[in-house]
Amino acid sequence: MQVQWLQNGNVHSFEELSAKNYTILANAYNSNAAALQHISCIVEQGSFISFKRQVEIYTYFMYGGLDGNPDLVNDELQEPENYRHSRDCISLKFKKIKLNGSPLKSREVQMIDLFIEDDKDDVIAEKMGIAVSTYNQHKKELFTKTGLHTKTAVAVAAVRQRIARTFKRQSV
Repeated sequence: MQVQWLQNGNVHSFEELSAKNYTILANAYNSNAAALQHISCIVEQGSFISFKRQVEIYTYFMYGGLDGNPDLVNDELQEPENYRHSRDCISLKFKKIKLNGSPLKSREVQMIDLFIEDDKDDVIAEKMGIAVSTYNQHKKELFTKTGLHTKTAVAVAAVRQRIARTFKRQSV
């Protein structure tokens, strides 16, 4: 979970951020109570992490990996990206994922992840621990909210907008 950024075609580390840009990110982190609650208790190598490392992790979760989208423009942070590094990414607890501009509830993100697996509706409902009729209501609300009309359309839009991807299964 390390932040890198581009400037004039060169890749830089988080450590190379200007004091001004670091302050902008630190202030954004400090103003996000949910992020503070969840990131401040992360332990690395047996101890709690420094505030600077917390800001780096916050930046990683809010703005994702190295890409061509500027996250700071004219000293203004842009809208966070739909980046998740895992299906149950901690960032879901402190940022809104959006599809077609509409903020998604965590259950809707979970539903979209299951659309990506191409499961049938009854299987998705079972995996979500809800009745098929309840699932159908949630699915209808998701379609209305996003302006999309099929699971496939939602899945394609979700992949294009970096909401969903196929996450690698890890052995335990």
